[in-house]
Amino acid sequence: MEQQPPQHLENLNTLPTGFFPSPASPLSPTTTDTALEGEPSTHGNHTHRHRVVVVAYDHSNYGDAMISKSIRLGLIRPSDDIRLLHIVNQADYRNLFSPMLSANGTAGGIREDVLDSNLASAADAMTYEVINCLRKIGFSRVSSEILRGNPKESITDYCRMTKPVYLLTGSRGLGAVKRTVMGSVSTYLTRHCPCPVLICKLEPSEIEARKELDSQKQASFAEVFDAFNAKNQ
Repeated sequence: MEQQPPQHLENLNTLPTGFFPSPASPLSPTTTDTALEGEPSTHGNHTHRHRVVVVAYDHSNYGDAMISKSIRLGLIRPSDDIRLLHIVNQADYRNLFSPMLSANGTAGGIREDVLDSNLASAADAMTYEVINCLRKIGFSRVSSEILRGNPKESITDYCRMTKPVYLLTGSRGLGAVKRTVMGSVSTYLTRHCPCPVLICKLEPSEIEARKELDSQKQASFAEVFDAFNAKNQ
């Protein structure tokens, strides 16, 4: 089912054009490409004729920079069936998004239960915006999954179920509390994940280059959060 934003958010500002780079022109398949393709994977009762690639993703600037680099390097392609995988809890939402809201003065005076609910709803809406940005540049098969639990086991179990050609993740910072892929967790994934694990490392300059885009994303999130507050008052 195609993901759509809540109706009351349809007129809000969206993420800027160019938030992700356009993919490079496809090249002829190589031996390596053929090896990565493997047999068609199964998910439920459906057979996928496109590569399934799982991307461990959060809403951080690091995560967005990782996706951008993966597009430039051709690690994800417009023809892929891309699954953006989140392992989150309420503490993650607070750690990741509260600084954005504090900077914009939008979170003050809100009850904690309402704050958590609105943070989660706004994060879901922003996930749609990220997916929409990818669709605009040709990635037509993008979906998101939100899982709760132990990051190591949840990611491994999800990959075991979906049988991707590989799991794409960053070398640090996935998960707002810096826990999803770090140290023993990344080691666990490379040892126990049933598929190849590609760790995309970023240079500080690659993260710094997205500073303006990250500021625009933070402003968009604050606007979405305010819309949920107004709806729930």
